Amino acid sequence: MSDWKSLIDAAMAKETTDIIEAHSLYGQASQAALMDIQGLMSDLEAAQMMEILYGALIAYTQQVLTRLKAEDPEVGGVDHAFRAGQAYGVSCVLNHMVDQLVDTSGTTALAAYDEFSDSMHEEIIVQARGAGLTIELLGAKGELLD
Repeated sequence: MSDWKSLIDAAMAKETTDIIEAHSLYGQASQAALMDIQGLMSDLEAAQMMEILYGALIAYTQQVLTRLKAEDPEVGGVDHAFRAGQAYGVSCVLNHMVDQLVDTSGTTALAAYDEFSDSMHEEIIVQARGAGLTIELLGAKGELLD
């Protein structure tokens, strides 16, 4: 197993002196942690825990989106941009990190969540574009969108 915790510690220490190095170390830590998780995915209990985490992130994202609908902020306004950005951020975690995992335990739940989160992410991109977010948007599979 990789020492992702040490990489995070090193990145935090570099933040005030070398932000580029800190950025690189955080990326390495993220990949190391995902490799550790992937190593556990053949264990049914570990796969079920990831399924639970995936479900929690989906539910949270949906909660943000329903709040957006309930508040009905003006598209392009600050409130709309905030909620769209909030939902996009969580959806990116699902689609650009968690989706890298392969469920080797034999369950099919993660694949079903993957399909759902991909469609949800595409809906969020519509909101993010409507909000006029000035960030590089990534599609559900991590490709840069025009």
